Amino acid sequence: MSATIAGAISGMSNKDDKNTIRVVFESGHEQIVENGGCRPLETGQGGVVTINSDSKVRFALFAGTSCQSSRALASGHGSVSFGDPVLAGAVVIG
Repeated sequence: MSATIAGAISGMSNKDDKNTIRVVFESGHEQIVENGGCRPLETGQGGVVTINSDSKVRFALFAGTSCQSSRALASGHGSVSFGDPVLAGAVVIG
């Protein structure tokens, strides 16, 4: 397991604590993602331009639809806006 994935999911042991992010795409479409492993992002919406979340929530965006065999494109915590859209296929949060 890569350090990026481990860091993003390190706080996921208590399933009662729901970490949620809102992913905003170039098209303006929004996808709500709740914690728990790797989640595919919706296709055909362009790149990710914004991630909105609580400041304690960590995330990692991946190039492919699998977080284990894909390259990490961006990671961080809290809300973030990207100057250039990130063409991600999956996200893991924690």
